[in-house]
Amino acid sequence: MHARVTSSGSRALYLVGLLIGCVLWGLAPTAQARPDDAGAHSALPTVTLEGNYFSKGGHRFVVIGANWVSAQQGLLWPVHWDPRAIEADFATMARMGFNTVRLDLMWAWFEPRPGYYNPEAFEQFDYLIKLSHKYRIYLNPILFTGGEVGEAWWDVPWRMGRDPQSDPLMLYLETNLAEEFGRRYAHETAILAWDLADEPPFWISRQATTDAMAANWTRLIAGAIRKHDKTHPIVVGTDTADINHGPFRPDVIADDVDFFSIHPYTIYTSSLFPDPMVSVRGTYGAAFATTLDLGAGKPVLLQELGASSAQYSPEKITQFERTSYYSALAAGNNGFLPWVFSDAAPEQYRKVPYLRSPHETQFGLVTWDHKIKPRGSAFERFGKIVSRMDLAGVSVPQGDLAILMPTEWSIVRGNHSGFGLTGPSSIPYVSVSEGGAVNGDATAPYEGNQWLMSSVLSAYILAHQAGWNPALPREQDDWTRYPMLILPSPVTATDPIDVHVRTDFWLKAEDYVRKGGVIYASIGADAAIPGMTTLFGTRMTDSQPVDELTLKFVKPFGSFQPGDTLQYPVPGKDMKYWGTGLDVTSGEVIAVDQQGRPALVAHTLGAGKTLLSAYPLEAYLGNTVNAFESSSAGYARLFSAIRDWSGVQPLVRTDQPDVEAAALNATNRGYIVLVNHGGAARQARIITKLPIHSLKKLDVGASTAVPCTLDACNIDVPPYDGVILEWSR
Repeated sequence: MHARVTSSGSRALYLVGLLIGCVLWGLAPTAQARPDDAGAHSALPTVTLEGNYFSKGGHRFVVIGANWVSAQQGLLWPVHWDPRAIEADFATMARMGFNTVRLDLMWAWFEPRPGYYNPEAFEQFDYLIKLSHKYRIYLNPILFTGGEVGEAWWDVPWRMGRDPQSDPLMLYLETNLAEEFGRRYAHETAILAWDLADEPPFWISRQATTDAMAANWTRLIAGAIRKHDKTHPIVVGTDTADINHGPFRPDVIADDVDFFSIHPYTIYTSSLFPDPMVSVRGTYGAAFATTLDLGAGKPVLLQELGASSAQYSPEKITQFERTSYYSALAAGNNGFLPWVFSDAAPEQYRKVPYLRSPHETQFGLVTWDHKIKPRGSAFERFGKIVSRMDLAGVSVPQGDLAILMPTEWSIVRGNHSGFGLTGPSSIPYVSVSEGGAVNGDATAPYEGNQWLMSSVLSAYILAHQAGWNPALPREQDDWTRYPMLILPSPVTATDPIDVHVRTDFWLKAEDYVRKGGVIYASIGADAAIPGMTTLFGTRMTDSQPVDELTLKFVKPFGSFQPGDTLQYPVPGKDMKYWGTGLDVTSGEVIAVDQQGRPALVAHTLGAGKTLLSAYPLEAYLGNTVNAFESSSAGYARLFSAIRDWSGVQPLVRTDQPDVEAAALNATNRGYIVLVNHGGAARQARIITKLPIHSLKKLDVGASTAVPCTLDACNIDVPPYDGVILEWSR
């Protein structure tokens, strides 16, 4: 877990300590417990990925554990080796029901000089493996650590300014070390998965990492492990590279990893989550990241999450994390490793990085002396409940509808396949927009990401509040399998290229609707839609600047009656928040704006239909603080009306907008996960198309039957909490 800082002031002190440690290692190895000291034990069964979930001994399970940093020694625990303290940590984790621990294997300690491997480092790792078997806790080791704990970036003393993700010598040495790990531990069953790096590209380097560099680095390191190790799954421990469009986003590395990780620190991503930590938008963050990554085609593990009790109250942290865990589980997440197992011991307060990162001292599930904190108790309870789930044959939600992610957002920059240029060509195409290709700067920042993702996130939350379970497929994939598409502005825009669908999408969209598909789209002054008159029964006239927006319904629409109104905040005067005039042809005006101009237009085309908003409604909410906290605002009510108008009914939903519902199903059985994103307890009525005959609520000790009438099952869901229901036919 890392604070968002750029300072590398601890580097000199760290290097001095590291060099001293290396000298001490070379002259007089420290006394340490050997692997045999861990005691006799039976070997853990091999872990594999089976569908969406990890499996051991033919039994699928949810990963439950934490990241581990020594409370007494911090990240320098290998240099100041204390096997008794480490074993005490493992013993506490085992008592809390953990089955996995994630930890850093400090690169400089394993390779103190280029090409020379420290035997003591491998002996220590062997000891951790022995503890893993003894306490039945798998390891998720990180091979290359860049940034870890606050403002610290952990370097190797011999790097000499070379970039670890592009320099040939660094790549050569990294692949050699990765191959060595694969050779030594190819058949070690205590390893859950190899994590190639923690939150890349957080390196001390002047060179920005490009998409191609990230893809190449992942391919090389994963390939080196695979020379000997064909068994263990591989992941790259990415931070918010997905929602922030970083070079290590899932679409870039998908071909070379077995699953994705998410670190959904919404408190550090205020551009997309401009609310308090405990908020509707904040508690949907983990589920949103899970769904976004699942759209790239691999399973997803929540690998870090948390907040410091030096900044937030224990009660608020517990509320946020508990809601986030259940919501991510409902979205299809396969494991939970919060940051971090324990608080830092007081002696660490005088040392970097804690000396300059006070918030990092109290991220623990337990205190430094092993007292379980409220967030630890809540997580322990969550882990024990999900451990009772029978995941045989269970699949993740497929999505009741799709919110489409543009091709240009997901592909590697510089990949011109699919550009429609065929045959030999002596006249090169050069994009003036793609990463600064004209002047050779392929690392230009992606300016449109906040605009796009804030709007998509709003649509995602509103869809959930209407009862839908939305998927986030990519434009280049098969989105026609979904009965409905949501296209929030700027997916419908024209500039920059990364935020909108490609031109030929609109040809496919027309065919999709004619065959029975449904599209809801919002546009603004920047929109460009070829064939708009045919598809939406209207055409754009000119931009319409607005400082505020009031929708007035002129036709019945869901629960809205003529004369009902909805007011939207307009977060800025930028043209991207303007609306557009509509000249309605064959469409039907459902609502007008405050000046009587068409604002919502419905249209029928073939067997399908469309609904068009002349204003970028979701972008408004995405850039408004606490936009989803007021139940009286009615934004969820609009999406519920769209649900009823479309005829696309969710597989499972509740009658409470605050209470999310999702189904994790197998044949004739499965689980319904309910999540209350609000601060008040709710009695939620389940509305579902599932053939439910029996319904039970999972708890720590036992399952309890849920009584249902012929037409309703009512479930009490506590505030900021979740409920798991087991159903069977």
